[in-house]
Amino acid sequence: MAHEDDLLYEIERGFWTGGPEYYFANADQSCLVCFPGMVKALDPAGLAGTVKDGPRWHDLRIVPKATVRPTPQVAVIAYEASAQRGNDAPYRAAVSSGYVERGGKWKLAWHQQTPL
Repeated sequence: MAHEDDLLYEIERGFWTGGPEYYFANADQSCLVCFPGMVKALDPAGLAGTVKDGPRWHDLRIVPKATVRPTPQVAVIAYEASAQRGNDAPYRAAVSSGYVERGGKWKLAWHQQTPL
């Protein structure tokens, strides 16, 4: 399972650093997001729309904390993240993301961030 956990964190990293096309390719048909100021379910286009035209996150550091697998096709990862966007102040958060396996590919189905 460790190898599969590494794959989930690699996919997760792409959501921090990738553009809208990455979101289209890796989001499930409906993704529940819970950010400060935004709690809603979004389709891949809506989720891709949350990626601003401005700079993406850089200096991303992900520290894995836990992974649970309620079923073989569902995985939830939890981690602490730190990153910076453009010249903004550094950002730290406790994060959890849920993935579902569809057709042999993991898709993001929910994502939550709690700023630290």
